Amino acid sequence: MKGMHLGGSIVLLRRFQTPVRPLFASVYGAACSACNALLLVVLVGVAGCGDGKSSVSGTVTFNDQPVANGMITFVKAEGELVREGAVIQDGAFQATVPPGKYKIELNAQKVIDKRKQKGFDGKEEEVEVTDELFPPQYNAQTELIEDIKPGSNTLKFDLPKK
Repeated sequence: MKGMHLGGSIVLLRRFQTPVRPLFASVYGAACSACNALLLVVLVGVAGCGDGKSSVSGTVTFNDQPVANGMITFVKAEGELVREGAVIQDGAFQATVPPGKYKIELNAQKVIDKRKQKGFDGKEEEVEVTDELFPPQYNAQTELIEDIKPGSNTLKFDLPKK
């Protein structure tokens, strides 16, 4: 032990073989552990609750053919306005929407003609002329209505040409 004289008092200093952690370091470490535990509980709680939406997957065929590319739109029929959409790719789609009753609007394009026009580079090119694939009763004036339940839902639209 060494002694040091400070204004009439003798302070004894001791050499420690191991590093000494200040008191606040152990308090800080405990506080961090508590914060991390609380954060974990909150994150697990939020993940468990979900966002209140249901998963919807399904298929869309028109005239017995899968719709190659298009859009499906879910328009809530009751309560607050909700419009959620998803891409139809190779006749299949996946979406997430709040549970409820929905009008279903389907949109896709079909090639009806081809024409020649000048491109941005000034060269003539052939472009496709398209029109809506689905008749109005499947989109703008839809007659398709589905009730989406909480959880996972599977829909199948086998639509004839009307």
